[in-house]
Amino acid sequence: MNLSIIIPTLNEADYLSSTLQCLRQNASFENHYEVIVIDSGSTDETCDIALQLGAKLIKSETKSLGKALVLNEAAESSTGDVLLFLDADTLVPVGYDQLIDAVLSNPRVVGGAFEFALDGSEFGLRVVELINRVRYRIRQRYYGDQGIFVRSQVFKKVGGYPQIGLLEAAYLCKNLTKQGKLTLIKKEMKTSPRRFLDGGIYKVLAGDMKIWFLDLIGISVEKYSESYWKENELRSKS
Repeated sequence: MNLSIIIPTLNEADYLSSTLQCLRQNASFENHYEVIVIDSGSTDETCDIALQLGAKLIKSETKSLGKALVLNEAAESSTGDVLLFLDADTLVPVGYDQLIDAVLSNPRVVGGAFEFALDGSEFGLRVVELINRVRYRIRQRYYGDQGIFVRSQVFKKVGGYPQIGLLEAAYLCKNLTKQGKLTLIKKEMKTSPRRFLDGGIYKVLAGDMKIWFLDLIGISVEKYSESYWKENELRSKS
């Protein structure tokens, strides 16, 4: 297996170094992966860190809400037969590459994701984890902070990430299930809890649950995408 790890960034200097170092330290296979950092206009040291730690850097000119287009752009430049999409503030578990390889030894499996976890001790974060774990076990729609992985040919076949402002990862998973089986690897991808701590754990969780519910009953959530990504961009600059 040759793995292409794709990381979208915007002012992620505080987190990117740890994420990239963790990728190297926790890999089971040597020289079987590439890291592509696709940056959307960082004004901090993000790009320098990416280059210093051996990642391939793409400076995207895409100006759109959400991550779908930049992730698709990076995938076009990848060389691996398997893609792993990773947030810049997410730490992979030990042996993540071997775990993916083992899962994909089953030809019926087209991709999957890891267990969602937040890096923090607050009780409210455990509530968030629990609710999310129940959610994706029922609907099997994973999110970007779970380290979604997919066979590159299948990713191309479904047209990559759908060009929507919110829930692009969930709808990618929906499309992938039409091509084969998705598998949940029950090892934790540990993500920074900054979004919940900065915005208030239960307030952010309530906003997320509103979006999940509206999508569940078939109501478009696109009108919420601008405010969602504006809040995230402001946090990345703070």
